Amino acid sequence: MTNLIQSAVPGQSLTDSPKNSPWERPAQISKLEDVVTHYINKLADEEVMDDMAVLFQMGADLETVTETMHTVGAMKGVHTVEVGLLAGPIVASFLKSMLSTYGIDAPEKSVSVDEVKESKEHGRLSQLIAAAISKAGQEDAGTDMLQEMADVSSPEEASPMPEVEEDVSEAPTEMAEQGNGIMSRGVV
Repeated sequence: MTNLIQSAVPGQSLTDSPKNSPWERPAQISKLEDVVTHYINKLADEEVMDDMAVLFQMGADLETVTETMHTVGAMKGVHTVEVGLLAGPIVASFLKSMLSTYGIDAPEKSVSVDEVKESKEHGRLSQLIAAAISKAGQEDAGTDMLQEMADVSSPEEASPMPEVEEDVSEAPTEMAEQGNGIMSRGVV
């Protein structure tokens, strides 16, 4: 349970003294070139790059790391959020080239759009196969073939198919009666 005496009062941020936090003050660096130089000088340090190499060997991606770096810089009041966003791609390309000296090929993003689409399509296909198997009702050569396809499309869910997916296939044959309200999908 929350202690109401110690919680913030609504509107308290509007009545606090201004410039309490570093991001409420003017930024220490305001030019894009200076912000890029700031990050490149930090990353050029051998100790920093050794630690960055470990981070990327563990699976980090450039987009997430540079976003985190410029978010921390904005929170500390080093630069504004906007200048950090503009400096991000330049810093990421420098970081990628520095990591290549360590023999690390750093990915741009952790998950590509194509991988997400492919994963969704495999899930959809698995659900369709499960629905077809449950609708067939009896085992025969056709259901055996469908089961083989299901095993290939999602090997972690080998036969038999989970019951949750079978419930998805049991859709009502008749439409339920619609309401007459504004948001109902009935005839207008």
